[in-house]
Amino acid sequence: MDHNSTNEATLQRLGDTDLEIAPHESDVRDWTVSTRSGTKLGTVDDLIVDTAANKVKYLEVELDDNQEPVFLMVSDVDLDETRKQVIVRSATVSDLRAASPRDLERRISASSATTARSSSAAEGTNRLTRAEEELRIGKREVQTGEVRVGKHVETERVHQAVPVSREQVHVERRPVEGDRAGEIRASADEIRVPIVEEEIVVEKRPVVKEELVISKERTTGEEIIDTEVRKERFDIDQTGGRRDASTRSGMRGRGGE
Repeated sequence: MDHNSTNEATLQRLGDTDLEIAPHESDVRDWTVSTRSGTKLGTVDDLIVDTAANKVKYLEVELDDNQEPVFLMVSDVDLDETRKQVIVRSATVSDLRAASPRDLERRISASSATTARSSSAAEGTNRLTRAEEELRIGKREVQTGEVRVGKHVETERVHQAVPVSREQVHVERRPVEGDRAGEIRASADEIRVPIVEEEIVVEKRPVVKEELVISKERTTGEEIIDTEVRKERFDIDQTGGRRDASTRSGMRGRGGE
């Protein structure tokens, strides 16, 4: 790797510049870094840009083994845009570390400091930034309950009056009028009269009487979110000298107060 081919004064992290990734290029920050065999090494933390050429020279990689970050030359990696992976061509992690410029971090820090001093000297101003928290409200679905529908069997005793008919035998003796000759003798004849009555027959069969139709609908309500966000405010305390109203107004406007 030829370190002299890159001007030390032009190397900066992309996050420290006003540069942006071109629309047709992939922003590989937060992509997984892996070897060709599929072993995961870490994650791309930032891009090192040559601000003079407006080109990305290195990828700053945070390793999963908690070692110090390494810097990979763009020419030594391949991109898998489908899986959002950076594939390192080096065979092993030790090769990857050996190929990393150890002084690159110092060069980037020196470049950032030089650029900041040059910018301040050119404008003749000192800058103080102000930040504030922005509230982002999202929604997610959670299960708050459930409705369980089943059925069981209950036994109910039924009392019901059922009319039934039966036969009864009546034996009536009647005297015979007049003189009628008769014969007295023993007889084996007998008269049998069957007696019939109705018997209750109970039959049971299941009959569908009712059904449940189960459905659900989504309703929309409103809930109030009550939280706090923090905002930085500039504190301007001028001691001595002439107070310039226009200057105070300008400072107040940049502070958002």
